[in-house]
Amino acid sequence: MVAIGLMNPSRQKKKLETGQRKDFPPIRLDLTDGEKPKRKRGSARVYEELREDILWIRIEPGSVLDEVALAKRFDMSRTPIREALVMLQSDDLVTFLPNRTSIVTPHMLDNMNEHLDTHLLLARAVVRMAAQFRTEENLERIRLAASAYEEALQTNDVYQIYGSDLALHREISRSCHNHFTRKFHDLSLDCGRRAYVLHYYPEFREEERKTSLAEHRELISAIESQDAARADAAITQHVRSELNVIKRTLDPQVGFEMEITTGGAASKKD
Repeated sequence: MVAIGLMNPSRQKKKLETGQRKDFPPIRLDLTDGEKPKRKRGSARVYEELREDILWIRIEPGSVLDEVALAKRFDMSRTPIREALVMLQSDDLVTFLPNRTSIVTPHMLDNMNEHLDTHLLLARAVVRMAAQFRTEENLERIRLAASAYEEALQTNDVYQIYGSDLALHREISRSCHNHFTRKFHDLSLDCGRRAYVLHYYPEFREEERKTSLAEHRELISAIESQDAARADAAITQHVRSELNVIKRTLDPQVGFEMEITTGGAASKKD
């Protein structure tokens, strides 16, 4: 089975100028709201757009963020650009170097276990509360988001698949009716976004599609039946399945297969 190619990159990559981002289709993380969000201005607009660019790897980890180029892109002075970069630094998405250069914080796996532990705890709390407190309106929104996810699964568009996946989990989060649990759960979803784009979806094969679809259906069924324990078990299994795929992407591609000899001559096999 062939994995979906992330962004279907060509063999010859076009080098981007400083401050540029990759072409990228818009992603809606709330597929059930009819109203368009109000467009923000100044540093808030720069912050939100750059944050999405970084989380979706439109601007790659380690890329230099040139304030002059960004000011040109957003058609504003460098002051709101600088303010937005400081805000992104507080999200651990931008790093300021000693020479005052700012870069997209490199993606690291050194605290991935801590993130997944925290995310799983929050996700379990969310689905348990959703099973207890969801309304009929919540269920309708969850079903609409689930339908959008199933439609996205029929495509090879990784971003639409992942965007609709996030939208579904945010609808479930909305159903818990607890401001703080929902806030920190949704933040944990965002914190893991780069890891999933880099380490999960490159291995998103037909097997993963079927597994994800079945686990989503089980989770939604548990919330519909208001079975908190069943919902807890479903989300735990869902996160475990995703983690197994992420682990697979970290396996060496050549190291185990390569025969290394010493003394400058290949060893003879009996």
